[in-house]
Amino acid sequence: MLEITRFSLEKHRGPYEKWPLKTRLVADGAMLDLTIGGYTLLRQFETEAGYLLVTDYDCMYEEVISFTLIDKACTRVLSHRQIGAPYQTYWLGDVIWKDPWRFEATIENSDVIASFTIRKFHIPGFYPQLGMLLSADNA
Repeated sequence: MLEITRFSLEKHRGPYEKWPLKTRLVADGAMLDLTIGGYTLLRQFETEAGYLLVTDYDCMYEEVISFTLIDKACTRVLSHRQIGAPYQTYWLGDVIWKDPWRFEATIENSDVIASFTIRKFHIPGFYPQLGMLLSADNA
């Protein structure tokens, strides 16, 4: 896993309420046909399985954090997971890698920890490539 700065997101114009739920991805300055959830790119990593992009929706009232794994060719989303709930705000604290296939995401002002596994074996729709387990840090 390597933290990178290769990607950015297309900027939306007009009222926030009219923005689409997905945003086009920009790689090395070139607009791609690929769209992902979110309006702000928080972190990005290159992994053996593809690129992991961490985004949010830039909303101070109901913030959701999205974790999207895309293929190395930047043509499709391999897996997507979100942390969020109605009328709740979740801001990303940190992303801590345990090894090249596992990482944790901490949430600001919360005891919630999201543990992720990038799975080598997966079944789309049943056993996603980006596995997620939410737990409370009671240490």
